[in-house]
Amino acid sequence: MSPSRHAPSAIHALYRVFVLPALTSATAPVTKRSTSAAQLLRLSATPYSHRPHSCGRSRTFTTTTPLCAKTRAAEVRSQKWNEEITARFIHLVDPITNALSPEPVTRYSVLRDLDTKTHRLVQLSPDPPPGRNYSEFTPTCKIVSKKEAYEVEKRAKDLAKVKKRAMKVMGGAGLKTLELNWAIDQHDLGHRMTRFKEFLLEGRRVEIVLAAKKRGRKASREECEAVLEKVMQVVGEVEGAKQREEMQGKIGGFVTMVFQGRPVVGENNVANASTGADEEGDEDEGEIQEKKRRKRWDQNAPETLSTAVEGSGVRDGEVK
Repeated sequence: MSPSRHAPSAIHALYRVFVLPALTSATAPVTKRSTSAAQLLRLSATPYSHRPHSCGRSRTFTTTTPLCAKTRAAEVRSQKWNEEITARFIHLVDPITNALSPEPVTRYSVLRDLDTKTHRLVQLSPDPPPGRNYSEFTPTCKIVSKKEAYEVEKRAKDLAKVKKRAMKVMGGAGLKTLELNWAIDQHDLGHRMTRFKEFLLEGRRVEIVLAAKKRGRKASREECEAVLEKVMQVVGEVEGAKQREEMQGKIGGFVTMVFQGRPVVGENNVANASTGADEEGDEDEGEIQEKKRRKRWDQNAPETLSTAVEGSGVRDGEVK
């Protein structure tokens, strides 16, 4: 077979693969989306934060919400400051004596001599109701130091935090429960007493639950009394801590004791301020404690009944 007979077919194949596609793409009309002048003006007038993908990187393959910086909420005030005061004449309060000026002064003259970087003019009296002649209204105003106002606001916030903490630690949310075994070793007892002391120092209410293990070693009466003595010793080491309720139960059996930590001391003695709220919540918390005690009593009843009955074979120096 002559190779010249296959030459045209090879040339045609190469032509279809390489040359024809290039000629087709060159002759095809070129369509390109162009941004109109109106679209450019609209985009320039749009705030940058409202534009798509304004967080700084492309989110082509992302379906989650972009995490952009949040704007601070507008300040809400009940008093007017500086130029917000629209009355022409005002009664100015002396910042030292807190006495009113003998004659009304113009707001313009006060703001003219006021250093607005360090002080502000505050309107103390509210605006008159609608319908009243505002031109006859002369509000009472006072010059306030920005630094002093900031310190007062900061102290108020700190005081609110301390009050909230006092309400929490003295209420039901601050109740802590420690469970001890009469035959506990000294190392574990020391660790539990350390936690007990920390709770008392925080001002919390602590419930101590003492019980004997079902299959554990029976503690002697001397060991039981030593555990109680250690508990009372820790309470005595915390100034202001006290036993809130009397011991319920019998030594060697199931015993519950409730203690109150030291008063939470804050500015102006916040603990005293929250005493009323603490007393109001005693009833609900007492019901919760009673349910817990009944539940523990039901769980330990088969074991504790034998120790709660006097003369049930208890020898001197031992508690069954």
